[in-house]
Amino acid sequence: MRHWVLVMVENVIETEKLTKFYGERCAVYRVNLRVPKGVVYGFLGPNGAGKSTTISMLVGCLRPSYGKVRIFGLDVFKHRIEVMSRVGYLPEKPAAYRNMRLEEFLEYMGRLEGLTRKEAREKARELLEFVGLGRLAVKKVGTLSAGERQRLGFAQALIGDPELLILDEPTSNLDPVARFEILSKIRLLASKKGVTTLISSHVIPEVGRVSDYVGIINNGSLIAQGPISDLIAQEEDEYLVRVSDPERLATRLLERDYILEARFEGKDGIRLRVDVNNAHKLWVELPEVLAEEKLALYGFKPVGDPLERLFLRKVGVA
Repeated sequence: MRHWVLVMVENVIETEKLTKFYGERCAVYRVNLRVPKGVVYGFLGPNGAGKSTTISMLVGCLRPSYGKVRIFGLDVFKHRIEVMSRVGYLPEKPAAYRNMRLEEFLEYMGRLEGLTRKEAREKARELLEFVGLGRLAVKKVGTLSAGERQRLGFAQALIGDPELLILDEPTSNLDPVARFEILSKIRLLASKKGVTTLISSHVIPEVGRVSDYVGIINNGSLIAQGPISDLIAQEEDEYLVRVSDPERLATRLLERDYILEARFEGKDGIRLRVDVNNAHKLWVELPEVLAEEKLALYGFKPVGDPLERLFLRKVGVA
């Protein structure tokens, strides 16, 4: 008889000094991940930063050279069957039996999860609809496009109703519409079902759109981690304003302490760097200044993204 170990935890994923060497090359060095229960955690890093190696250790596919991995408070390598029965995993390059029909493949995976044949068939149909592949249920896996295979891999990760999703580059090979759909599904699962999710990606805007927490890894080391709102609090917002007289507008706006810098762009543009904690004041006061100075507004838009600027600064690009 199998006896599960019950452990109460606040962090669903915890690593302690997680390290991986390949010969003399260090791929991951002393990484201490903390993924709280119920959040979407964006795991960001350039290509080759150590994201996939870290994830391989999280799911027990790769043993660390040093350090510990705990999921649900349990050592992954001592309790792998128990841990992984509660985890849905999408690898960077999902694999499936090419000669099986989509519905047949997911039904087979459901049976491996312990579902009855009827339960597995119903779950397979439900998930194919959920990921947008319902119309392709009877197609062979080998006939799918790269993006369709990615969707199928996402469905496979969900087959056991996991408490934790670990998704390695889940939107690779997807077109913009499909990327938006999958990210929306990830956010929905977190909001409605409380599914904790770790997303590995190098595409910063999409991670910022759905994540609550973020960790940034570069050259194998975790260089930033925490709630997105806290991490970007020290960043600035930037806006491009186009007006009839940019010099007069710049003079007035620089009187405000939340305007950190104003640079002219072209004949009618000003790029404003704004304290992110007081950016709302710009939205209120800019119309007032324009009216007082009788200036015509030609355009107003945010420039860049605070999370992206944080990322670039942390990895030494900005």
